[in-house]
Amino acid sequence: MKKYAVVVFDFDGVLTVGGEGLKQQAWDILVKLWSYSHQQIFQGQREKYSGGKGSRYDILSETFRLASVDEKDIPLLVDVYADGYNTIVQRLLEQSGMPEGMEQVLAELAKGRELFVNSATPERAVRESVQNFNIAHHFRGIYGRPLSKEDNLARAQHMAHVDSRLMLFVGDSNGDKKAAKDFGCDFVGVANEWNRWEKERVNFPLISSIAELPKLLA
Repeated sequence: MKKYAVVVFDFDGVLTVGGEGLKQQAWDILVKLWSYSHQQIFQGQREKYSGGKGSRYDILSETFRLASVDEKDIPLLVDVYADGYNTIVQRLLEQSGMPEGMEQVLAELAKGRELFVNSATPERAVRESVQNFNIAHHFRGIYGRPLSKEDNLARAQHMAHVDSRLMLFVGDSNGDKKAAKDFGCDFVGVANEWNRWEKERVNFPLISSIAELPKLLA
């Protein structure tokens, strides 16, 4: 592979253990006391806004609106539940931890390169997660919503002052792959249980763990 000046990582499922499964677990805990009908409304909004099509705020706002909550109460409820969701996610991340050897991998990848995080999670929350793992010092920038992943790739490019062809995005979703293609940089996929990527069926390099990336780049 070519020598990259910048490597950008998705966060959930790439730099962490759990990915979408962990997020689903957090949502399940958050709505456990809701009625069945409200949970069904919520699940519909989860599916509608999945794959980077919307944020936790969109999901909650539409759920409360469809559940006929008074319009004036929705903004406060959304903020309260979004904060609750973030608290649960942070606790679950602490319990699940990072992939084995992450600190050493990031230190090795940072030699001669600039590293960035590019997540569909709200930026304040993803920054909190990265700081909680004590790996923030490895990254030149930590980006998230409300900007899209493609826009955040442009932010990384602007910060590093490099050609997009010298940038690599590492992700685990079709949305990540599309963002890399639309932006014009290379892509490496991280295979897992929910994306079901297999080397014989994809047209991009594939790894099963971030620990394999240094060897691939070498």
